Amino acid sequence: MKSNKLNKFKFSLLTTLLFTGMYGCSANMSKTEVATEIKNNGKATQLGSAKLFATLPNSCPTPDGLAIAPDGSLTLACTNYANKGNKPGILLSISPNGDIATIGETQGAKKGGKGRPMGIAYAPDGSLYVCDSGRILRLTFKGGKIATTEVVARGLTQANGIRIHNGSVYVSLLQMKKIKSKNLTSGIYQFSLNDRNIAVTSTEQDKQLLFKTETKNPDRQFGLDGLVFDKKGYLYTGNFGDGEIYRLTLSPDGKKVIEQEIYAQLPKDTGLDGITIDDSGNLYVAGFLKNQIIKVATDRTATVLAQYPDNNGSHGELDQPSEVIVYGDKLIVSNFDLMGGKGIVNSKHSAPYTLSYLDLNN
Repeated sequence: MKSNKLNKFKFSLLTTLLFTGMYGCSANMSKTEVATEIKNNGKATQLGSAKLFATLPNSCPTPDGLAIAPDGSLTLACTNYANKGNKPGILLSISPNGDIATIGETQGAKKGGKGRPMGIAYAPDGSLYVCDSGRILRLTFKGGKIATTEVVARGLTQANGIRIHNGSVYVSLLQMKKIKSKNLTSGIYQFSLNDRNIAVTSTEQDKQLLFKTETKNPDRQFGLDGLVFDKKGYLYTGNFGDGEIYRLTLSPDGKKVIEQEIYAQLPKDTGLDGITIDDSGNLYVAGFLKNQIIKVATDRTATVLAQYPDNNGSHGELDQPSEVIVYGDKLIVSNFDLMGGKGIVNSKHSAPYTLSYLDLNN
């Protein structure tokens, strides 16, 4: 994370970002918040710390969501909002050594429309759940191609991140403009893996709305984005505009938040996008606005693992990172490379289209 307006989500995001600026860190924090010091790793911030994992075909000008398939390959969602969205959204399969195959196009919300896959997550049965055009889709595969498509839910405004945990699907909504609040509201929804054709309103009336928050930063009115669970079942999510990483404690059935805290506070000009976790519980966050990858260790200290100036990504440099995933001993990064404007390091969209990686053993 649909009407035609919602199909243009990334365009509206681009338009807004073009006319917004940076915003500093808040000095006032509640008792539950942790002031996170950002430390720069001298080696990692040098050019060359990120490397090229794959150069993508022209069919994938804006790579986004990543997931590990049952066979151990990577699945990549190409939402393809670049070049006025003239290319349909597709899914690609990428082998551990970088070989690329096309899985297929996702279906648009209207007959003949283009799909726009963003966040993706595999269920235990091998089906793939996809945030696409205001819906959650469930895809099955045959011979490496899309075989069936079912709609799990629809009516979700700007559905973006997605995770599956204990029989449930959790989805972040970056903006919920139908909710009238002082600041922009965003939220997280919970569905069952067995749900089909659930219609929601993207308002507080939806029983599936698990958690919501307001983004206080007036210059970046975008909210909850990346999602990830740890081994203990805590749900972490990042607020794009405010730089906050929440840790949510869920009820045993996963349908309620029984405790919330701000796990880490990063600078508000970071632009928290995708988030992932390693086996030790360390979080890794894509800094969309600053061309950064940030690690938040289990002691809640944060380190910039890699940071790049504006570039074309041809050698694997971070080029507006939007999604991250731990893949063996590598951290794979998708480079969205679309948006520019005040406070955004990236200046323009251009080829090549790439995935980067960082070696987690260093």
